[in-house]
Amino acid sequence: MAEETKNISLRFGPVTDLYYSVTGEKPPRQLDLIEGWFPGLLVTERESDGTVKQAPEYVDTEYRLYATRYHDYLYVGDARRVQYIIGQLIGTSRSNREKERRTAEMIRRNIARALSVETQPMPDLTDHVRGKLEALSEEQVSQLHKAMWDYCIALAEEDAKRTQWEKDNEPAPMDEEVFSQVIYNAVYQLDRFDWDGFVNGWMWLLTGSFLRNEAGRLTRTYDSFWVPVHKEPSETGTLQDKLYYLFRPEDYEDYYFGDDTTSRFPGIEWYCDNCNDYLNLQEGFDDHLPVWQCRKCGHLNPIDEEHQYQNKDDYRLKMIQAEQDANED
Repeated sequence: MAEETKNISLRFGPVTDLYYSVTGEKPPRQLDLIEGWFPGLLVTERESDGTVKQAPEYVDTEYRLYATRYHDYLYVGDARRVQYIIGQLIGTSRSNREKERRTAEMIRRNIARALSVETQPMPDLTDHVRGKLEALSEEQVSQLHKAMWDYCIALAEEDAKRTQWEKDNEPAPMDEEVFSQVIYNAVYQLDRFDWDGFVNGWMWLLTGSFLRNEAGRLTRTYDSFWVPVHKEPSETGTLQDKLYYLFRPEDYEDYYFGDDTTSRFPGIEWYCDNCNDYLNLQEGFDDHLPVWQCRKCGHLNPIDEEHQYQNKDDYRLKMIQAEQDANED
């Protein structure tokens, strides 16, 4: 096991290999691999009858690749610049050329900006990925679920062994906080053991591995509305400790990060109206805010006197009364 995970890393190529190893398919070539999972975000296909080779063109002002389909695959050929750019994006390039590395980073930022600002690609991408996963058999879903789970745990274990110098000096270093968030949330979703959790877990690995540092832009913009974000307290703040807290919560005691002398509502415990998660323990919770977005499910919870209840029965009765009043109106 140690030999298999020696060079494991959160990169697009190795992550998508998990899928193709389960389906038994041969992984697509570089351009087709990107286009297959992120259709239209990076590659524009030229019109062609598929019998003529034409080298791909990278347009700097658009951060976009124009390629010709030749014999059923997008042709890269000897376009070294395009190859290096793609290699940097998907984590397969051994080139240290600074220009290509910077270009790949600009493309990542451009893609992340498109995903986080233009709302239309978000459901399109989610539906596209969900459709590919729905084509898997029940056995393949089970195999991919286990493969993703093992991969995430191996990533966490490998990350704990690496020194800070090793992390800072890898060819494309990934922000430690973003890496931790991507892996933790992938495992959190897989730990649900349901279909949505399976899809969301794959989306975390897919986007996190492809966009690398820029994945943080997506999670900050969409928070819980796209790929659900879950933030969990831990004793040390390390990824391994967060995962242990996720798997063995009974070993930890609940604790409150605030000070009742500064709280707007001292002694009041807040719970999400949608998923019933304990809001007081969610990272960054402040009862001075008028509304708090649940870190678990994304529901917007009003934080005010009107929405305080004695107990769950009091809450249910007031909800029933509010519904009756609305119907009368």
